[in-house]
Amino acid sequence: MKKRACVLIVDDHDDNVYFLRALLQGHGCKVVTAHHGAEALEASRAEPPDLVIADILMPVMDGFALCREWRKDERLRRIPFIFYTATYTDERDREFALSLGADRFVLKPEDPDTLVVMVRDLIEEAEGY
Repeated sequence: MKKRACVLIVDDHDDNVYFLRALLQGHGCKVVTAHHGAEALEASRAEPPDLVIADILMPVMDGFALCREWRKDERLRRIPFIFYTATYTDERDREFALSLGADRFVLKPEDPDTLVVMVRDLIEEAEGY
């Protein structure tokens, strides 16, 4: 993984952002945050991250809409996208999320070590482009 990979966390709940920020910074990542999809797109178009972890249920622009826009954007489309959700837990939700172009669909709470390995692996795969 890059020496200091940048991960964008998109979630409107501060507790979720805090957990992911502490976890990823503790493993050497730079962390950028956004509280909804529109804010995430604006920040990413200005400075693309190496990976995004997004909740689904958020105000302004939800995670599904964010993923659609992410995959349409020429600069962002190859950046790994992880859905991290506690609300949409059905298999149909997972299938829909993956059909939009998400790389992973993870249910909260995920084991922290598993999440870190997933982030690292996806960033390393993306660097291979």
